Amino acid sequence: MKIKSLLLGSAAAMMAVSTAQAADIIIPEPEVVEYVRVCDAAGTGFFYIPGTETCLRIHGYVRYD
Repeated sequence: MKIKSLLLGSAAAMMAVSTAQAADIIIPEPEVVEYVRVCDAAGTGFFYIPGTETCLRIHGYVRYD
C-alpha cells in the first residue's frame, strides 16, 4: 500500500511540475502579413507583388461556342 501511495504521489508531483513549466513558455508574435497594394503608376488593374516594387496585371479573354 505504501508503494502505491508513493507512486501516485510522485506522478501527481510530476504533473504539477510539467504544467507549471508549460505556462512559462514564451509564444513568439505572429509575422505581419503584407497585403497586395494597388499600383496606380502603371494604370488600372495593376497591383504590387508583395515584398517587391514590381507592378503586375493579370487579365485575359474567354471565348466559347
